[in-house]
Amino acid sequence: VTERSAVAMPETAIGLVPDVGGTYLLSRAPGELGTHLALTGQTIGAADALLCGLADHFVPSGRLAELRAALAGPEVREAADVRETVRRYGTTPPAGRLDADREWIDACYPAGSVEEIIDRLCGSGEPAAKDAAETLLTRSPTALKATLVAMRRARRTATLEQVIVQEYRASCAALAFPDLQEGIRAQVIDKDRRPRWSPKELAEVTDADVARFSAPPPGGDLELATP
Repeated sequence: VTERSAVAMPETAIGLVPDVGGTYLLSRAPGELGTHLALTGQTIGAADALLCGLADHFVPSGRLAELRAALAGPEVREAADVRETVRRYGTTPPAGRLDADREWIDACYPAGSVEEIIDRLCGSGEPAAKDAAETLLTRSPTALKATLVAMRRARRTATLEQVIVQEYRASCAALAFPDLQEGIRAQVIDKDRRPRWSPKELAEVTDADVARFSAPPPGGDLELATP
C-alpha cells in the first residue's frame, strides 16, 4: 500500500455480503476491527490496512518506480529476494485511525445482534462510535444481519476455501433479495445515494431471511478446483 491507498469492503451499502475472501480476511483482523469494517464498509488507508492484516508493506508512491525496477533486476530470482527487496523499500506509513478507536470498537461489536451493536455504539459516548451507528442505519438491514453471521462463521472456519463456499452461498442468496438491485441503482446507476431497502428496518428482517444466506443455492455449491 501507499499513502494513496484506499481499502474497503463496502458491500453492505449495495445490499451484499463481503465476498472474494473478504469475510475470511476481515474475520482475522485484531479484535473486532474486521466486524466494524465489514458492517460499515469504512474506507481505510495504509496504516489501518497494515494493522488489519490487509497489506504487508507500505511503500511511498514516489518510490514505486524504483521498486518496480529493483524487482525486475537480475538479482531478484526467488521469493525470498522479492520479500527482501520490498522490505528494503518499505517504511512506516502515516498514522491511521483504527488503533485509537480499538477500545470502543472492541466493546461494541461483540454484541449478539446488529441492533445491540448499534445500541452500544450510540451509548458509548464516543463521537466516532455514534458516526458508525449512523452509517449502519444507512446500510441494507438484510445485508447487515447476513454479514454479521458470515463474519462470525468465517472466524470459526479453518480454511479460505471453506469461507469462499459460504460467500458464494451468500452472493447467490443476495440475487433473490431486492436490496442488491436497489443498492446498485442508488450507488452506481442513479447515484442518488438514497436506497429504498426492503425491508427497511432491522426488526423486520426475519431469521429465515438471514438463514437463506447460509443455505446451499438451488444450483448447488461452488465446486473448487483441486490441485
